[in-house]
Amino acid sequence: MNIIGHDREKEIFGRVLRENRLHHAYILSGRDGIGKKLFAKELAKAVLCVNGSFMEDCKCRHCTLADGGAHPDIHIIEESPLKIDRAREISSNAFMTPLSASKKVYIIDSADTFGAEAANALLKTLEEPPEDTHFFLITSRYTQVLHTIRSRCINIGFGVLSDDDVKAVVRKHSMKSEEETDRAVSISSGSAGYALYLLESMEKQPEFNSTLNPVELYYEIESLDDKDKVRAYCASLYGYLLERYKKTGSETMLAFSNYLLDILKRLEYNVSLDIFRFDLYIKTVEVLSEKS
Repeated sequence: MNIIGHDREKEIFGRVLRENRLHHAYILSGRDGIGKKLFAKELAKAVLCVNGSFMEDCKCRHCTLADGGAHPDIHIIEESPLKIDRAREISSNAFMTPLSASKKVYIIDSADTFGAEAANALLKTLEEPPEDTHFFLITSRYTQVLHTIRSRCINIGFGVLSDDDVKAVVRKHSMKSEEETDRAVSISSGSAGYALYLLESMEKQPEFNSTLNPVELYYEIESLDDKDKVRAYCASLYGYLLERYKKTGSETMLAFSNYLLDILKRLEYNVSLDIFRFDLYIKTVEVLSEKS
């Protein structure tokens, strides 16, 4: 699989694999939708590959099985939160002999959702795993991963993708127009996953309606009860602003579209959605009330 972007992370793990210095447990942290889990799957293939391939096409038996999602020694755990019984099962099976390859790999998603009991069931295994076992934990909220888990793993922080990289990923998975793609990419903040979500959700979520009066607009924005709906609505508003700018040349429209990009970045932090919606409403009414 061709992983787009993340050249720094490719260099880090490529060097570690070449020098046979792969640690037993890593946390791959970074924003949602940037490809951390796909990267972990490529790492798992590299650990098992008989040719030592990493981020390269390989047709060995282990890589072929891994590409088909059927390798018995690559275990992908996606349940969130991780239940204590599942954590105990992982710890127990980690000490069993690999079924096909010389090693086995566990990819565990949503490491920030581990409860204390599930984490405790994994601790000794993460601290002293068998030599033939490697763990890759995935999270978009590294600071929320329990300290006991963090202390037993090496954290590799993944940067966001460039707009060009996001667009390249989106084009592989979406048939949307160039204009729609550019609009979604521009407010994705480096996340291909969010860009793809926006392209889908703009058809399903409430879209900005320029004919609404201020009272109707207020209730419409108030109805955006989660961050994904806000993102989709803002994507629609952003497209409207660009169209207004093309027709009128109003610098106010352009400035507000740039403002939208800035405030959307705040959604990546623990902000109050009520305050965010109110701010969005005030700015929208203020700008769109101008006749330009």
